[in-house]
Amino acid sequence: MARPLKITLERIMKKIIIAVLLIAVMACSVFAFAGCTSADYTVGIVQHIQHVALNKSNEGFQDRLTQLFEEDGKTVKFLYRNASGETTNNTTAAQTLITQRVDLIFAIATPSAQAVAAETNTLPIVFSAVTSAKDASLTADNIAGTTDLNDVKKQVDLMVELVPNAKKIAVLYSTDEPNSTIQRDMVRDYAESKKLGFAERGISTIDDVANALNAFKRDGVDCVYIPTDNKLAAAADSVHAFNKDGANLPIVCGENEMNNKCGIATYGVDYYAIGARAAEMAYDILTGKKTPKEIGYEDPQNFELSINQTVAREIGFTIPQSVLDKVAK
Repeated sequence: MARPLKITLERIMKKIIIAVLLIAVMACSVFAFAGCTSADYTVGIVQHIQHVALNKSNEGFQDRLTQLFEEDGKTVKFLYRNASGETTNNTTAAQTLITQRVDLIFAIATPSAQAVAAETNTLPIVFSAVTSAKDASLTADNIAGTTDLNDVKKQVDLMVELVPNAKKIAVLYSTDEPNSTIQRDMVRDYAESKKLGFAERGISTIDDVANALNAFKRDGVDCVYIPTDNKLAAAADSVHAFNKDGANLPIVCGENEMNNKCGIATYGVDYYAIGARAAEMAYDILTGKKTPKEIGYEDPQNFELSINQTVAREIGFTIPQSVLDKVAK
């Protein structure tokens, strides 16, 4: 009779152990559902496409926001989504992050910011790497951010200094990027005010670049400006390959990282810095110090001159001493 009793006790003990484990699992689930996670804040990030400039903005944002919360003894978790240059992916990413109930969304580049703004007018949005917040309709009460608007006049003046006898300058841009077409118009207007000839070529795919550059060469263009253009920045190596194998035109790019690959000189935007500044805005919003409406948006304040002797040599161009002297200072 002892054996059945032993079996019964073993079964009871197994049931007790299983019950304890189930209770533990349920308790963990309840804590997780209640928001007892490892982070005090959750921030969603939507990035239109990966290239060095936008990656720098993302890096600056995450580094600075993490630092600010660490100083408060708080933590922040980032949920990152990359749209791979596709508009529909931006929208899907925005919808997903909103469903996940993030506390704020950081949107990198104009298409991402517009997609997020179209999905919510209540969740705080902070953007970076947007050329014109006004033209992109990113001025709602729940939106703040930092632009990457270039000092286009400074860039045109640099082009003239690089090619002192320049008679005509040109802009190479993507037809589907408003940030790029805005800068094209700014260059055209300033060039006309300086009595410079002006040409433009819009591309829809990177394969169009070679034809555009060769057309500039035939048209007597002396120097080419490429705006802060996401498509062209992502393919900067290809732009340089096309140029040095054909047109060999001096190119000034809108930002440093792109210029490092295909340009000869630029007064570039510091994308890490504007990302870090966007983080300071996000911090003020998340901690209730300011609203997005009170913050608004800011343009870059500082533009550092950099030159690229490697690209210059590869296209057979000599950078004037007057420009070299400015960098030395």
